[in-house]
Amino acid sequence: MHKKASCGNTGIHHVGLCVKDLAASAAFYRDVMGMKIVGGSSETEPILGATVFLSSRPDEESHEIALFTKPEFAHIALKVASLSELKAFYQRICAQRLPVKMTFNHGVSFAFYFDDPDGNMIEVYWPTGVPVRQPRVEPLDLTQSDELLLAQLTRFS
Repeated sequence: MHKKASCGNTGIHHVGLCVKDLAASAAFYRDVMGMKIVGGSSETEPILGATVFLSSRPDEESHEIALFTKPEFAHIALKVASLSELKAFYQRICAQRLPVKMTFNHGVSFAFYFDDPDGNMIEVYWPTGVPVRQPRVEPLDLTQSDELLLAQLTRFS
């Protein structure tokens, strides 16, 4: 019998979509869907390229939809309630020998990314409570102590 893993996440909290026309998609989610543009980057951003971040509840969620022109950044994001849960989730993924593609300090969150069996990228993140305009992508080592990880947030406050 297969042992079910304890999930530890609070659900899907945002999606990253690959779009062909960034301006048209941003206008659609803003004008038709009533969302607010809360961040973004130009095509010169060295890692992510051109992006737009949108939220219908910017006081509650830094973003609910992220639009990317680079298809490799399309993903779904699951939120966990604590740093310890994020680290436990990370350890579980590593123990399953699933390759972790990226780990980032987004300022607003700590996150790591991996693929499901079909190649769909999944982000697991913990919101830090620090309001930082997105995108922000700084390397993160989730094997560090909580103290060292949390110290990285002081530059944003």
